[in-house]
Amino acid sequence: MSTFRESLEQYVALRRAFGTKYREPARTLGYFVDFLEREGAQFITTPLAMQWAMQPQGVQHATWARRLTMVRRFASWLSATEPRTQVPPRRLIASRQHRKPPHIFSDEEIRQLVAAAAQLRSPKGLRGATYATLIGLLAATGLRPGEALALDRSDVDLQSGVLTIRQTKFGNYAASLTMLDLNGVIANSKGINKKSSA
Repeated sequence: MSTFRESLEQYVALRRAFGTKYREPARTLGYFVDFLEREGAQFITTPLAMQWAMQPQGVQHATWARRLTMVRRFASWLSATEPRTQVPPRRLIASRQHRKPPHIFSDEEIRQLVAAAAQLRSPKGLRGATYATLIGLLAATGLRPGEALALDRSDVDLQSGVLTIRQTKFGNYAASLTMLDLNGVIANSKGINKKSSA
């Protein structure tokens, strides 16, 4: 195993120890290490990092910039133990990523969306109730969709009004359900349970 690969494994383990999944960067940096090995590099240089970051053709400059940022962070960490490592300066690749500003749904739009979701049909009649509940939960709590979909019954304590959120971007945390209409949640969940057991 190469020194670069060993260093990458240590770096990824450290990043994951801080609570991030670090899947895409770990995979991408693995490709960078493959490139360094093919080039016979002894240490990371800015020209090598630039050459690798700009390899994919037909992509936006933002993709190149993101790849170089991953290398820069890895190189910065590696430079503590390998002083010959060159850390590419920030903003070497101009990225003009144009994102639309997010749409913030009004209360009325959320009501319409929940009502439309409730009309979805399925053989057991669960689809509409499931989507309406999910959309309401997202709107009321601000959860990310992946966090909501990872919830389990054991994560919800309706007695004390606590929702435990797992598999989050920054580790587990608990949220208070006092802002939610718990009576509506309980009634809805009982209705769904009756449908699913029928």
